[in-house]
Amino acid sequence: MKRTATKTALGAAALVTAFAVTLTGCGSSNDAGKGSDLKGDVEASATCDAVEVGAFTRCENFYEDYWPGIDKQLDKLYEEAKKTDGGKLVIWDWYELAPEVIAEFNKRFPDIKVETRGMTYNLSSGIISAKATGARNTDVVSGSITSMTAMYDEGFWEKIDWQSYGVPKEFFTVGAPELMPDSINGTLMQYNTDKVESVPDSLDGLLDPKYKGQVSVAGYNAIVFAGYGMAEGQGKMEKLIGDLKSSGNLKLLEDQGAPLSSGDVPIALNQTLFNPNPSLKVAPFEHSGVFAQFSGVNTEAKNKSAAALWVLWNAFDPDWIKLRMTDERFASTQVPFAGLPTKTFDEATGLMKTNADALLLGLKNGAETETQDTRDKWNDMINAADKALNG
Repeated sequence: MKRTATKTALGAAALVTAFAVTLTGCGSSNDAGKGSDLKGDVEASATCDAVEVGAFTRCENFYEDYWPGIDKQLDKLYEEAKKTDGGKLVIWDWYELAPEVIAEFNKRFPDIKVETRGMTYNLSSGIISAKATGARNTDVVSGSITSMTAMYDEGFWEKIDWQSYGVPKEFFTVGAPELMPDSINGTLMQYNTDKVESVPDSLDGLLDPKYKGQVSVAGYNAIVFAGYGMAEGQGKMEKLIGDLKSSGNLKLLEDQGAPLSSGDVPIALNQTLFNPNPSLKVAPFEHSGVFAQFSGVNTEAKNKSAAALWVLWNAFDPDWIKLRMTDERFASTQVPFAGLPTKTFDEATGLMKTNADALLLGLKNGAETETQDTRDKWNDMINAADKALNG
């Protein structure tokens, strides 16, 4: 599983789901997440100017009719957060937050002291261990629907009513209501235009003999095949993976970046692109996946007000979103949630534009999307792809 400075990416979900069986109780009741003392006081009076974007609903009037109410809630949460746990906010993620990201948060909320840790594969075990030992835990939890499976089922997501903070109900049609959608990611073909002018519009197209030795995938990133399996069936997916491997077209590379950038292996099955090499492009493909990514408040949080403050700010603050869309310092953050207005994405530049355009095109073309209802089937497919890919 890879993560950027602020958000979960989608690789290696199989590792996360497999880890679920090791958790104490091995249950899926989410009992620890019942109820919450956190509740906003926004009256739901706005009507979403709705546009369907694949599986997601976009509210074109979000910043005119919803953001003012959310903005006032941030002020209230800030006052509560300053008085809780010495104003400390702890965020554990795959990688620690970049100092530049924290600095932007502190421009508006200077009295919140952010502590961050990058824990890579040990993130889930670290959260569980902290609960078991009574140690200071992370205040914020995050992930995609499949990558968070174990942590969600063990009750680490506080059941916040985000609509009471002014968030449109239309944003909660894919995930559970306590999951705040704050970005999107997806499976894409990355390619070096110095070596290949274009890539096929399907994974089957990569079976062409001209791609012998030209395609890579990381062993932990079997999810890139899962959308194909969801659409075409597990058997066809397993055969595709086997054929790509046996033909010699597909190479398993843990580090795809250098061969992609040099052109030695010019096509990479991966997710969003964070390499500034101008020769590199990304493209969606038939049955590629585009997924919402979520943040929430840890039921074990010491400063839940600060966690809710961070979650809302990171997902929606217009100044922060504009920086993510236009400032190359934040090119490694994920593409904002597709429910935000069209004009938000129209202003994207650089790598953010490259990634946003590809993901939104994927949604337009009918990308496969995880939902809470299909989560377990997705996890089964990811695990099957992982076995076919890695043996």
